[in-house]
Amino acid sequence: MKRESGFDPFAVSRVGAAGLTQIMPQTALDLGMKNIFKPGYFEKAFQIKEQERKKRSEAMSAMARITPEDGLQIAIHARELMQESIAMAQEKEKFLTQYKNDLLRKRQDDRFKPEQAIEHGLRYFARLLQEQEGDLSLALAAYNAGSHRVKEHKGIPPFAETVLFRNKVSDYYREYLKRVENRIQ
Repeated sequence: MKRESGFDPFAVSRVGAAGLTQIMPQTALDLGMKNIFKPGYFEKAFQIKEQERKKRSEAMSAMARITPEDGLQIAIHARELMQESIAMAQEKEKFLTQYKNDLLRKRQDDRFKPEQAIEHGLRYFARLLQEQEGDLSLALAAYNAGSHRVKEHKGIPPFAETVLFRNKVSDYYREYLKRVENRIQ
């Protein structure tokens, strides 16, 4: 909670995770939370995100094929793909900003209720820990990036945000463990 929300029950991330435990809307619904704000435009933002990634990947692939013989045409095509990707990213950000503003204005979401956020966040993390066979690092990575990303990368996804999250939470864990051990002695 310290890393995800800074202990702010009304924290909302740039991708729509909300509350103390920063749970995404669909995850909250899957966990059994009832009152979750999830308008249609939120889903549209994630559809656009997938299209944006695809265009960016196509652009990068095209740039890798540039040769002195046919470089200009491929470079022009790559630039067009990248510009489309940038336009999609801007549209996605518009929807996600609207979501955050609407969510904070309405404040009618179970993820903003600390007792529910903690209960469901803990249940979710316990499930991830079990899924990752007790591997704390992988469970933390799954909490941040999603289980599907951990499976896709066969380990911790190479995303700076995920690696930083895993490292910071692991540091907090060791710090809190040391405090508990000092109190016991």
